[in-house]
Amino acid sequence: MPDIRTMQCNIHPALRSLIRNIIIIKVDFGSAPTKMEANYMPSPYQGMFINLFTRFKSKKSGEKNFNTVTACTVTGAQITPFKLLVEESHSAVSIIFQPGGLNRFLNIPMTELFDNGYSARDVIGNEIEVLLDQSHDATTFNEMDTIIQSYFLKKLAVIKEPLPIDYALHHLLTNYNESLDKIAGMACMSIRNFERKCKERLGMPAKMYARIARFHEAYRVIESKPVFSWTDLTFELGYYDQTHFIKDFKEFAKLTPTLLHKELSDEQVRFQLDWDRM
Repeated sequence: MPDIRTMQCNIHPALRSLIRNIIIIKVDFGSAPTKMEANYMPSPYQGMFINLFTRFKSKKSGEKNFNTVTACTVTGAQITPFKLLVEESHSAVSIIFQPGGLNRFLNIPMTELFDNGYSARDVIGNEIEVLLDQSHDATTFNEMDTIIQSYFLKKLAVIKEPLPIDYALHHLLTNYNESLDKIAGMACMSIRNFERKCKERLGMPAKMYARIARFHEAYRVIESKPVFSWTDLTFELGYYDQTHFIKDFKEFAKLTPTLLHKELSDEQVRFQLDWDRM
């Protein structure tokens, strides 16, 4: 089994409205040849992923071949599952933004990044190479933490301040069964204006975002618990019935819940860490 070490960083107070989590990961497969792949399921999270000393490969559902992932990738919220493949020891940093945070950071509509990942160099510019060079030189987790957070702290001067809608979307992420009337009210907006702003902030309508957030929570439960009741899980997460529960899994995971549970039990490694429960 690989030796996997992780550190969840303590986010600087000035960055907490922008960044939800920063996770540093170091994986040592030893000297034996390695080829491990695992699922990355649809997720409401927007992120920046830095891969050091290796290049991951990815393959979206429906694609035949793996494609090499860039050293630093920016991703919007995902509604299509994909697989990641790793073949050697590596270090990585996962920066997970608050809902709407990536929009504030990049100042571009999230429809441009929706359900896809792009090279950070193409999206942010050549400055990302400086961050990558500094990251490669880091020798400890704490040093890496300082480099990453310092980069974002320097950016705060040009990043938009959070608005009521950002706090409303933060609420929606974990209260996905809340009525949109109430969420729009928290954003101090009409439903129509709220939906328009959601597409700008999230890349998708609020209702779809809530569905993805609920599906992702269901996936997390299935991944973490070897034994549970499908019926209890269905109603615990607020699904109307098991038909709706299964429908979401077929749409987003491309598998039934039972088949996904079996596939998870056979996986050797998991790339999609549970940011909020580490």
